[in-house]
Amino acid sequence: MLVTALTWIGVAAVALFVGWPLLQARSGREPGDPDVVSPLERQKRDAFAAIKEAEFDRSMGKLSDEDFAALTGRYRSQALAAITALDAMRRGGDAGARRAVLYCPQCGVKLVARANFCGSCGHAVRQRAA
Repeated sequence: MLVTALTWIGVAAVALFVGWPLLQARSGREPGDPDVVSPLERQKRDAFAAIKEAEFDRSMGKLSDEDFAALTGRYRSQALAAITALDAMRRGGDAGARRAVLYCPQCGVKLVARANFCGSCGHAVRQRAA
């Protein structure tokens, strides 16, 4: 009788140990992630992960150099936009995050204050008024 009870407790402990990652995934969290991740932080992490994956695919011969340049350019601009917004939020609040653009989202070159266009590539960096 005691052996049967201990067996069931052991089975329940093993089931909980094995099922814990599934319970975490169902709650929408990754194991080890902090409780709250801002959308900008998520955008930055996703862009970095995509860049790493593109680098791996190129090293394996799955991507040509042209495709690699196009993909990484797009993901770098996403990462730079997120980093710029996060930096502006840390400096002075959310309102500054919408106005401040410190780096060109197209080529990544640092912009001069109040620039409307990138001095390197000519990309428009200010939103047009509707």
